[in-house]
Amino acid sequence: MTQSHRPPPRGAGKAAIIVVVIVGLMILAIFVGFNLYHAKTLKDEQAGHVDPADAPKSADDLGSAHARH
Repeated sequence: MTQSHRPPPRGAGKAAIIVVVIVGLMILAIFVGFNLYHAKTLKDEQAGHVDPADAPKSADDLGSAHARH
């Protein structure tokens, strides 16, 4: 019994290229989105705005930024 080596279906090569392109575009979109978010938060920090997560919760709280040191 010999195995016959059949070529892949006609559209398999195009489908593989389309999948690779879609995954690449998703990675690019995520990368650009993170960079835009970082640029916005950096601009906010340089303007002196405080992130609500790092803001003091009470009069005794120095904020979470100091607790990380």
